Amino acid sequence: MQEAEYHVLAEQEGGHWWYRSLRRRVLTRLRREARRRGHPLTVFDAGCGTGGLLQSLAREGAVAQCSGCDASPVALQYCHQRGLPVRAASVHDLVTWPERFDLVLSMDVLYHQNVDPPRAMAAMATLLQPGGLLLLNVAAMPCLARRHDRRVLGARRFRPGELRQLAGAAGLVVEDLRYWNSWLMPLLWLQARLEQGEQGASGEPSDSAVQPPPAWLNRLLVALLELEERLSRLLPLPWGSSLLLQARRPAGPRASIPA
Repeated sequence: MQEAEYHVLAEQEGGHWWYRSLRRRVLTRLRREARRRGHPLTVFDAGCGTGGLLQSLAREGAVAQCSGCDASPVALQYCHQRGLPVRAASVHDLVTWPERFDLVLSMDVLYHQNVDPPRAMAAMATLLQPGGLLLLNVAAMPCLARRHDRRVLGARRFRPGELRQLAGAAGLVVEDLRYWNSWLMPLLWLQARLEQGEQGASGEPSDSAVQPPPAWLNRLLVALLELEERLSRLLPLPWGSSLLLQARRPAGPRASIPA
């Protein structure tokens, strides 16, 4: 991301409706995995940004130990100020990481222009213990690409088939893959079309798109996305601005992860 976006992220990720909704989804699945295993999990956040999710993990009873990495000095500075156990590393470098984890998280990292998705996916897979779980969020639907994507150096948006193929090539078994944030998808699509029609739309926006809405609207969006999450358990959504992947490293002696 541009440096200014890290400062916005650090300020907004605690209360902004989108980050709150993403954290709730991640923590719900994490707790479910801890119950399945019968013990708290060791967790790694690959590309942890300014550390908002790691802060939540550090307070979570279903987490025995959490750590992370990021390649941005600005992001790492925020993490260190928060007392979080993070190290400087690209997601491409994880194949040499000395530890293995029950759960690996990666939130909107494959989206970045400096990340090679197949290489990063394979590297994250190597961090998993046999039977370990990967939770990965990405920006979805190329038709939603907007100036905000360029500001945060987002180079690609994914379709489900592309993400499923990446996971399979890394030796992972996809357990769940679904869209979310469907409510706002029509407005985001319209915004993308209007930007294409604007004169000078190729220029960069002067302000971040991650701005706090009025408190009442922030609460409403949180509630709408919580309702969406409950409904999507019964009927998968046909679209959304993000995709959340849950994939597992096979257990057993025959399990192998491509380098």
